[in-house]
Amino acid sequence: MPQWTQAGIIGVDAGLCWVGDPCYCVTPDANEHPAPTWPDFCRMIFDDDNDAPARVKQFCYAAGHPGLGVCVSTRDGDGTYPVYVEKDAQGQVVAVTVRFDGESPV
Repeated sequence: MPQWTQAGIIGVDAGLCWVGDPCYCVTPDANEHPAPTWPDFCRMIFDDDNDAPARVKQFCYAAGHPGLGVCVSTRDGDGTYPVYVEKDAQGQVVAVTVRFDGESPV
């Protein structure tokens, strides 16, 4: 049976968590970026028609197809949150979860 273990914690100072491959958009020389500037990125998250307390946004590559990343808001805003991984019988990571409520996934 797969088992969840804590991999670490993430620090959040924007009330947001990004899930995606950093090689596409983290460094200045990367070939994709979700937005040209931080204010532009925030407008994409917060100035849309999504009035729900939890923000979830799919980001697309410059070519228009999804996959660049997903951004979600945290439940309680800024702070530190535990990250857990689930591994299969061979020790390969098959799932990752960030618990914004601090609870363990098991």
